[in-house]
Amino acid sequence: MAVHKLKTKFEARVFDVRTGTNIVLLNEDEAHENGIYTADRVIVERDLKQAVAIVDVSSTMVKRGEVGLFADIAEKLGVKRGDQLTLSPTGQPASIEIIKKKMDGRMLEPKEIETVITELMDNKLSDVELASFITSLYIRGLGTDETVALTKAIVNSGKTLELGVHPVVDKHCTGGVAGNRTTMLIVPIVAASGLYMPKTSSRSITSAAGTADTMEVLAKVELSLEEMKRIVLKTRGCIAWGGEMNLAAADDKLIRIRHPLRLDPKGVMVASVLAKKKSVGADYVVIDIPVGRGAKIESMEMANDLAREFIVIGAKLGMKCEVFITYGRDPVGEGIGPALECRDVLKALQGSGPSDLTQKSCKLAGAVLELSGKVEPGRGYAVSLDLLQSGKAYEKMKEIIEAQGGNPKVKPDDLPIGQYRHQIFAEADGRIHLVDNQAVNRIARAAGAPKSKGAGMILHVESGDKVKKGQLLYEIVSESETKLSEAIDMVEEVNAIELEEIILGRMGENRVFEWKPEKAEK
Repeated sequence: MAVHKLKTKFEARVFDVRTGTNIVLLNEDEAHENGIYTADRVIVERDLKQAVAIVDVSSTMVKRGEVGLFADIAEKLGVKRGDQLTLSPTGQPASIEIIKKKMDGRMLEPKEIETVITELMDNKLSDVELASFITSLYIRGLGTDETVALTKAIVNSGKTLELGVHPVVDKHCTGGVAGNRTTMLIVPIVAASGLYMPKTSSRSITSAAGTADTMEVLAKVELSLEEMKRIVLKTRGCIAWGGEMNLAAADDKLIRIRHPLRLDPKGVMVASVLAKKKSVGADYVVIDIPVGRGAKIESMEMANDLAREFIVIGAKLGMKCEVFITYGRDPVGEGIGPALECRDVLKALQGSGPSDLTQKSCKLAGAVLELSGKVEPGRGYAVSLDLLQSGKAYEKMKEIIEAQGGNPKVKPDDLPIGQYRHQIFAEADGRIHLVDNQAVNRIARAAGAPKSKGAGMILHVESGDKVKKGQLLYEIVSESETKLSEAIDMVEEVNAIELEEIILGRMGENRVFEWKPEKAEK
């Protein structure tokens, strides 16, 4: 890049906007006169601190002799308005050629993948370049060695939890099922058995609630890594929001690019999940892959392929994984939305919650107990159910809630449920064919969830139920009349419950665990 006339001194102008990368804004005429164009790189320096930034240009936002800095790079360099900065041109990041290599269909070396993740964390890559990287992985795929290298690079991009104890266990669900708050039962069951389970969870992106949103009804979830370590060593369990602790930090940056594109390359998904498990020191991991219309994974072929990948990659990272492919066509539990789902959890811990939530949670918790060697094969479910029914899991959950700054004495009826309600009734006799996860989430979000903790839906039927005309199907719950009205309008757009007049045989009680993955080669 031939740049000889670029001024070395610029006056800083700071924009209080975060972009997720290092971006500086130059006057368009001045930049072009000096051979600088959009997406070129410059080194920005102030008082011996420096960072590589991506150039954008404007004819109105900055004057000649000024450089606009967005909040990310301004904070990194400690720059305020009026400071004098030195700018000098630099070449393209090494990742550009690596991305092109992958786009050509060639395998990447571990060092090359590490370079991309390092430059990602250093904010040297633009969103266009990152989108190209994700797209190349989506089209070309990732080999086993590439996935392992990507997982390790993501782990190394952030902090790690060092508990100094073993075994450490964890679980993950690939998602898409409304109300699926099994984590909030599994963690206290497993912790009550004596195992250590430091669970990091996500907030909702498109659903009515994430586990972190639901746990936040009961306790603080934005914990530091040091707080999490203290809590887990004291209570053996914890349910925290993963975004606060800088674990596997590159994953959040990759998700920011993947989500708008709706691209979820298999290798990237596996690396994303297992990096977070590795970063908390997990030795054993149970993974739940719900399958069915409306779930994130809709085909058995894809589920089995993903299951094998988790097992193989997990083993290469020193973790033993077991995968369950579960029934994912319907929501789990009755409440949809943070407080309503939390109410289901507390009732289940007290022995009176929804049976599907209890059953699935005990099966997954039992799998954790068996996989870790805590109990002998075949006894995991019974032991988990006993820990739940005896009240030991509930007592453990109260310990965890208190350790995370919540009120351990809170009762299901104490939770803040919205006061505005609207009921939906069956328009004909028939049998419930499907309770659509995506439609349920859209209605609950229109009602205000998850931002409004007490908003959402209460389901009164499930697939296979025979209903009569005029029977209550579900209730919409909101904390405001306006949001309730929006949710009612949403009902007209989506069909949350599909009714069929043909009488079908009711699904068996074990429908939650209808499938298991084919055996994976290690």
